[in-house]
Amino acid sequence: MRNRAVKYLYAIFFTISIIFLSCSRKTAPIIVSPQKDTAITVIKTDTITTDKQDTVKKIELSPFEKKLVALGLVEVTKLDSSIKVELKYSTTDNFMHRDMYGDFDKAYLQKEVADKLVKAQHYLKDTVPWYSLIIYDAVRPRIVQQWMWDSVNVPDRVRYKYLSNPKYGSLHNFGAAVDVSIINDSTGEPLDMGTPFDCFCELAYPYFEKKFLKLGKLTVQQYKNRLLLRKVMRKAGFTGISTEWWHFNSCSRKTARKKYPIIEDFSGLKPQIAENKPKETIKTNTQSGHKVVFRVQIKISKKPLPPTCACFKGLKVWRYYHNGYYKYTSGEFTDLGKALQYHNKLRKIGFKDCFVAAFDGERRISFKDAYKLMEE
Repeated sequence: MRNRAVKYLYAIFFTISIIFLSCSRKTAPIIVSPQKDTAITVIKTDTITTDKQDTVKKIELSPFEKKLVALGLVEVTKLDSSIKVELKYSTTDNFMHRDMYGDFDKAYLQKEVADKLVKAQHYLKDTVPWYSLIIYDAVRPRIVQQWMWDSVNVPDRVRYKYLSNPKYGSLHNFGAAVDVSIINDSTGEPLDMGTPFDCFCELAYPYFEKKFLKLGKLTVQQYKNRLLLRKVMRKAGFTGISTEWWHFNSCSRKTARKKYPIIEDFSGLKPQIAENKPKETIKTNTQSGHKVVFRVQIKISKKPLPPTCACFKGLKVWRYYHNGYYKYTSGEFTDLGKALQYHNKLRKIGFKDCFVAAFDGERRISFKDAYKLMEE
C-alpha cells in the first residue's frame, strides 16, 4: 500500500513539472548543433548567432564594373569559379606590348553570353575533367578598340583580318565575344595551340589548319587541341572565325546592336596606356644582327625545278631545301603587312595554296621565333 502511494506521488510531481516548464517557455525551442572543431551554432526561429564573430569582407566594385552590372553584364567567375581568367590586355603580354586595361582584370560578358560560356566549360569538363577554359579577353571598351586600330601599322585592306573597325564596333565592345583557350588544371599550363594568343600569322588561322597539318607546321596534337576548343564552344552556341583560333562570337554584330549597349570607355578607371604614345608597328625586323624577312611560298617539289618553269608564271623565285623538299618562294619583305598584300595578289593569279613564311636570313624559322628575334 505504501509503495503504491509513493508511485502515485511521483506521478503527480512529474506531471506538475512538465506543466510548469511548458508554461514558462516564451520562445521557440532551441536546437543545438555541435560541430567538430567549430563554434557551436544556436538557432532560434530565424535568427543565427555564433559564439565567435566572423568578419565579412565586402568587395567594392569599381565605377566601371558598376556600370557594366547596370547594363546587364556579369562577371563570368561569379557563375562558374572553375573558369580561369588572364586578361592579356591587362598585362603587357599582347601584340601591342602595353597594359591597356589598367586596374581592370575581370572577365565580364552579357548574361546570356556568360551562360553559354559556362555551358562550354561543363562540356569541356565532361570530356576531360582536368581541363578548364581560360579567358584571355571578354568585354572590351570601344576606346581600347580605337587605340588598337590606330596603333597597328598595317594597311587598312589587311587590318580588318586582325581587328574590327571601331567605327562599327567589335563584338567584344558589346560583351558578346570572348577570347579563350584551354588550360590543364593539373599543370597550370595552357594547351599548345600551335601559336600564341594574338599571333598575326596564317598559322593561327583555323582556315589553313589542314594545310599546315599536312605541311608539318601544325602537329596532330596542336590540331586536336584546337578541335576540342571549337567543339565545346560550338556546342554551347558560339561560332569561331577563320583567322583566330581563340576568338568566338555569341551572335552577329547586327544582333548585338539590337540587343546590347556598346561599352564606350572605362568611366572612372585610368588605364596605363596614353593616347599620345607613338604608333605601334607590328615588328618585322630587328637591330640585333638577325635579318628577319617574310617571303611567300608558292610551291614545293621533291625534285629541283628550273626558275624558268612555267609553273612559276614568270615570277622571280628563291629556292631553299627544307624537311626533305625543295620549296619555292617569291618576294622578300621586312614588313609583314606588305608580305600579306603580296600573298593576296598571288592568290588572285592562281597560287591558291600560297602562304607567308618567315626567315632569319636564308634560314627558315617559325613565326614564334621570328617574333622573338624581332623583340630582341
